[in-house]
Amino acid sequence: MKYDVSKKPTRGAQRTLDAFSGSLLALLVEQPFERVTVNELCQRAGYPRATFYNYFDDKYDLLDYGWMRIGAHLRLDEVSSMDAEEGLRTCFDRAYDLCVAHLDAVKRTLAHNAGSGYLLNHLRGIMQTEIRALLRACPERVASRIPYELIADHYGNTLFLVLEWSLLGERRCTKAQAYEYLRYLLAGVLHDVPQGGTQGGTEDGDATADLPPRARR
Repeated sequence: MKYDVSKKPTRGAQRTLDAFSGSLLALLVEQPFERVTVNELCQRAGYPRATFYNYFDDKYDLLDYGWMRIGAHLRLDEVSSMDAEEGLRTCFDRAYDLCVAHLDAVKRTLAHNAGSGYLLNHLRGIMQTEIRALLRACPERVASRIPYELIADHYGNTLFLVLEWSLLGERRCTKAQAYEYLRYLLAGVLHDVPQGGTQGGTEDGDATADLPPRARR
């Protein structure tokens, strides 16, 4: 990324970064990422092109900054110190809550950027890279017979699938149910998956009610 994100930005720089990232989000609910132009980004942000290029090489660089901000919100770096089950639950909870908090924008963005477009493919790639880094630092992975790169890709793809199905599909389900689906789909690569399903009662009722009998703990 052109802008040095390792240093703390000044207030003015942060306002500029916020303005451009906000303009990108606003445009993504209206059109595919491929059609977004630097001119449109500058018009929405209220800055000239020269300012844009002081911070970013191109719109792809700005998109990387946006994903970095999402990653910071999810605080995935904290997961490396957790066991497999706790880490999975933490990743899911934060991703689910973030999507719910911006559900209308997520739906409108996906309406224009679904399928094999650059936006979602790039996000999947970033997520898999982040999960690979986490698994590389996780002591548990050395005991696994499955390459951690394959596990990371499976985690990322399955997480996307469950989030999309539970939040955007025709048959919505509760958060607790969605997590049980995710947990069951990933059970083969989790270490010491506890018995008994979700701990404690929830207002959502039985989280495993819709699972096949063999899937229930």
